[in-house]
Amino acid sequence: MVPDVTLLLVLLLAIAVLAGFARAVNLAYPIVLVLGGVALGLIPGIPSPHLDPDVIFLVFLPPLLYSAAFFAPNEDLREHARPIALLAVGLVLFTMAGVAVVVHAVAGLGWAPSFLLGAIVGPTDPLAATSVVRRLGASERIQTVLEGESLVNDATALTAYQVILASLAAGASLSVGHALAKFVLTAAGGVAIGAVVGWLSTQARKRVEATNIEITLSLLTAYAAYIAANEAGLSGVLAAVTAGLVVGSRSGDVLLPETRLQAFAFWDVLVFLFNSILFLLVGLEVRRIVEGVAGSASTLGLIGQAAAVVAVVIGLRMAWMFTVPRLIDTLLRRWQRSEPLPHPWREQLVLGWSGMRGAVSLAAALALPIGRQGLPAGERSLLIFLTFTTILGTLVLPGLTLSQLVRRLGLVEGAERRRQETEARLELAHAALAKLEEVAREHGGGREDSHDELSERSLARLRESYETRINRLEERLDADGGVPESEPSAERQLRHALVRAERDQLTKLRDDGRVPLEGVRELERELDLEETRLRRR
Repeated sequence: MVPDVTLLLVLLLAIAVLAGFARAVNLAYPIVLVLGGVALGLIPGIPSPHLDPDVIFLVFLPPLLYSAAFFAPNEDLREHARPIALLAVGLVLFTMAGVAVVVHAVAGLGWAPSFLLGAIVGPTDPLAATSVVRRLGASERIQTVLEGESLVNDATALTAYQVILASLAAGASLSVGHALAKFVLTAAGGVAIGAVVGWLSTQARKRVEATNIEITLSLLTAYAAYIAANEAGLSGVLAAVTAGLVVGSRSGDVLLPETRLQAFAFWDVLVFLFNSILFLLVGLEVRRIVEGVAGSASTLGLIGQAAAVVAVVIGLRMAWMFTVPRLIDTLLRRWQRSEPLPHPWREQLVLGWSGMRGAVSLAAALALPIGRQGLPAGERSLLIFLTFTTILGTLVLPGLTLSQLVRRLGLVEGAERRRQETEARLELAHAALAKLEEVAREHGGGREDSHDELSERSLARLRESYETRINRLEERLDADGGVPESEPSAERQLRHALVRAERDQLTKLRDDGRVPLEGVRELERELDLEETRLRRR
């Protein structure tokens, strides 16, 4: 028990230190974590974890998949469905086949473990790439395609992974026709179960108005969908993804505002911790992985195998980006007799260079079974080693150069994004003001002496508040070509100072016992929201 507690403390401390360092040097935290995990695993005396493969899949995957689907922009995904489908299904299967051929040739593995490795390294991880493009303000299309691809390609790759493992457990040879049929059946069944669990979750949460219970139900939904599908021999991955999409599409109707704020914060922290722990766990496995593959080939041979897998993963993605979408567009134009579609080669280059692998691949590799129902220990260690080196190669090389690539290609659209957000805020303020005038007319302009109904003074105060907001937003759009970086520095500093003054006064009221603790917390929450808005300007 003590080693487990020690390991947990080491992991949490390492996450805090490494993530803080990543923030300080302005790098995506998965890159720093994977390198830090390696360094941590090489330190003598650091405990090495012994984790049940089934536990890894069951504990980590459902919430990671569910949260990605829940926060996915459904309308944007539908708008970019074709490029997402090409990458998330076509490219994953293409990569899986390409990796299998290369590994079978250079490492001498059988076809089943070779295809297993292809399925493991097939899905991309959105964290590193999207954190870079979002921080730079790259086009919304790039962000949407990357997030949508990662969401769906997890399901594609891991469903194929489960089909191959099932064939190994049954002792059957890997038949392409049988594998495809089982893949379709497994996927369709997982989607159906996920849709049912997601619908049941929304119905239950409509009847609950307690934030803590609703957040608990959201976590339960992820695990319930995954476990139900797995027990039925179907795709738990697709079930968790589908449940997340169903619940996410109804979150505006189901969740109370305060629940939404707390739920988003809860999932942000949970996903961050789970991703971070996975990266560090595999780092702690480095020595064991190296020892496991030491006898299978020479050091130069292992390096060559790892380099071959990294090269084929990156090379196939780049080749796909500049061939298949163009071919599909050409065929569709001939069939539909439509105008030629533009080919944003700059965006395709960024998308091609953003194929980083991450936490899902780590979980799949660590979950590989050993023995009669799985792989020999040596083959499993080799697959984990090749997975880790692929993640390392695709994270570090593209991850450290992606931001420069986006800038050099002129795809930074931060100013345009701020203009769109300002225009959206302006429309919201106009809508609220129009509703206010409608209510004023219904109340006959308000009565000055009314206590139960809206008074003219109340209406005037609200009208002035929204008119002031509209004037400020219009000034922001008119200044500096329409898109200022932010409000004037002096005004922003004054707003922060005013919030701090309110905090100081609230502290005095709390210390004097003039406001109950529950009231203090509510007021602190309001000040936190105001300061958060100021930090984002």
